[in-house]
Amino acid sequence: MEKITRLLHAIHHEIDTPALLVDADQLDKNIAGMQEIANNAGIDLRPHCKTHKSVQVALRQLKAGAIGITVAKLGEAEVMAGGGIDNIFIANQITHPLKIHRLYRLHRECQVSVGIDHPEQVRLLAQSFINPKYPLDVLVEIDCGFHRCGVTMGKDLFTLWRLISKAPGLRLKGIFTHAGQVYGAENQNEVRRIGISEGRCMNDVVYALSSENMYTNVVSVGSTPTAAIAAKDPVVTEIRPGNYVFYDQIQVSLGTCTEKDCALGVLATVIARPESRRVIIDAGSKALNLDRGAHAVQKLSGFGRLVNMKGEIIRLSEEHGVIELTENQDISIGAPVLIIPNHACAVSNLYDHYCFIESSGKWTKTPVDARGCIT
Repeated sequence: MEKITRLLHAIHHEIDTPALLVDADQLDKNIAGMQEIANNAGIDLRPHCKTHKSVQVALRQLKAGAIGITVAKLGEAEVMAGGGIDNIFIANQITHPLKIHRLYRLHRECQVSVGIDHPEQVRLLAQSFINPKYPLDVLVEIDCGFHRCGVTMGKDLFTLWRLISKAPGLRLKGIFTHAGQVYGAENQNEVRRIGISEGRCMNDVVYALSSENMYTNVVSVGSTPTAAIAAKDPVVTEIRPGNYVFYDQIQVSLGTCTEKDCALGVLATVIARPESRRVIIDAGSKALNLDRGAHAVQKLSGFGRLVNMKGEIIRLSEEHGVIELTENQDISIGAPVLIIPNHACAVSNLYDHYCFIESSGKWTKTPVDARGCIT
């Protein structure tokens, strides 16, 4: 954000607000940094694109060395495939008949894989995917402590594994997990503990499967806070972090990054100053989101980090943000305000496009291609 802060007034005169700004240089540094973590560990990087939802950002990640991408929704996969990306993992379970039909069409166009954690999902997919020459790749989701989706070790895992193996049109590619519980960590030691546990959990699963003569090629783990930690486990073959491209205040609070690593900012404008310590901006919940750390034990204070003034965003209406200043400051009505979002993934989905800011001050619009793709 240092570059954008330096160019703030010039940018503000050219870009209507609220707007979503990206420090293009910092974005590339973040992409290169995570790729280096994967390279040093000798594993693959398959970044999660639910954070940016942008074909252009995904192509930057692929150019830097990523083997493919991850998405959360079939709609995101369709958009990314339409942008020329042909190696896509949908880290989710697909069960609706209309979605299965869409998945079948997508499978004919590109290399796509999906998650499974229940025998009924196998049955539903197997009805459409019946050709052994063109099987659908599937990965079994493992619950490593987040207790969302996923199967645990034991009879259910073995039963599911055997069932998939018998489905002619399905091909077992591996296992995956997401240690989302890390977002409730209270300190960096707990983040590290969860990252180590994530790797060990997958290690235990691989051992259990091998004891039953079941083998897996892909062992995939996710989460930006734990990626560098879990990547060191010898069984892990792939990491799927997403937020690292931008980072945000949640990541700063976890110690995953510092504020200088954050590449995403919301540009707003002061529209009123009813009192000396109260400033109103034109960015409300529809521009900043209400997220203060969904799984966090200790919620973040405020609704984003103010970069160019001292205070806190204490309240959001739909179209207004209320800032309480910590001291008197020379802030005029019409002045620019730069904010690092609490949760970059949620905020990106609120905008039609990014404004990519170059070092020279030149800026370009880049669409948030998969915005609103929730099906």
